[in-house]
Formats: sequence, C-alpha cells, structure tokens
Amino acid sequence: MALKKIDIGAELEKGWKLFKPNMGLLIIAGLISSVVSGITVGLLAGPMEAGMFLLVSRLLKNDPVKPQAGDVFKGLDYFLQTLILVVICLAASFVLAMIPVLGQIVGLLVGSVMMWGVLLVTFQKLSAIDALKKMFELIKTGEFTMPLLFGVVVSLISGLGVIACCVGVFFTIPLAYCMMGCCYETLFGEPGPAEGVVDAEVVRPPEPPQDLRL
Repeated sequence: MALKKIDIGAELEKGWKLFKPNMGLLIIAGLISSVVSGITVGLLAGPMEAGMFLLVSRLLKNDPVKPQAGDVFKGLDYFLQTLILVVICLAASFVLAMIPVLGQIVGLLVGSVMMWGVLLVTFQKLSAIDALKKMFELIKTGEFTMPLLFGVVVSLISGLGVIACCVGVFFTIPLAYCMMGCCYETLFGEPGPAEGVVDAEVVRPPEPPQDLRL
C-alpha cells in the first residue's frame, strides 16, 4: 500500500499543537529519557527514544488512562532491537564523519533513518534489520524522500535548543518527538471510523406469529 503524502509544514504544526497542552509532562519525560541515556553512556538511548514515542502515541490517541512521565521506561520492552539499530546508525555516522562536509550532511540523513527506524521497531514490531530494510525499500521507490527530509528538519529543530545555553533542548527534544510521532501517524497510522458514521444495528426480522390453532 502506498504511503500517504506529507506536508512538512503541516506535520510540524501538528507536533507543536500536541506539544503545547502537554508541555509539562513531555519535558519531564524528556528529561528522564536524556538523563537515563546519559548515565548509561547511550546504552539505553534507543529504548528511551522508543518510550518517548510510545508516550506521544498515547497522547495522540487521547488515551483515557493519563500517561505519566515514568511511562518512558516502557521502551525497555524494545531494548535489544533499538540498541542494535542505534549501534548500526552510530557506526555509520562515525565513518561518515571522516568525510569532510559531505559526511556531515549524510550524517543528518543517518540521524533521520535512526528515528524512523525506532518508530518502525516500536510500532510495527520489526527487528532492527527489518526496519532498515523496509526503509531502504521505501527510499528506492521514492515514497520515503519527504519523510526522510522531515526527519532531518526535526533533527535540526531539536538541535536549536543548544543555542540557549543548552537549556532549550529540554523544550526542543520533546517537541521533536511530537513532530515525528505525528508524522508517523499520518504515514502509517490506521484510519479510524469516519466522523459521524456509526455501526448500523442489526435489524432482525420479526418472528412469525405462533400458530394459535389447538
């Protein structure tokens, strides 16, 4: 099935609209995620990223059970595959960094691939390798060009927080998760029932009258 086309501006706006009313929760969750990733020297970076996406997904779907910041630890369910994915992407980035200018540009694309990969591992239950294969197949068809560029734009927005003495990252990083989560929902999310349409009740035919003859 062909992917839906995305409008980068519209997806950025959706992410911002999701972030604003949930700013407090997302900032705390993002802080927990960053601290855990840091003290484990990146070992839990993938699972924490998965946990943030799970949290964003619940906010998108208006989960009646209010999400908590600690829910980011649910990403640990995807520990192995997200770890493999992060290691592959970091290794690719390290090699590319040795190429002046071009390496840095391609490195941004690798960062985008990593975010999309974590989303596919988390929500489509793919292995790290299968997630990468799926992306490369979509890239070959040309369907994934805009989502890949969207990931680059989101990465740049996330990095803008460093300008404000690094304090801004506490806002821009969770905002980036919201933007990526909204874009994933547009591309892969299952459509809900059409607005105003309800399931028709099953109308049973009336039972024939009983024979009153003795």
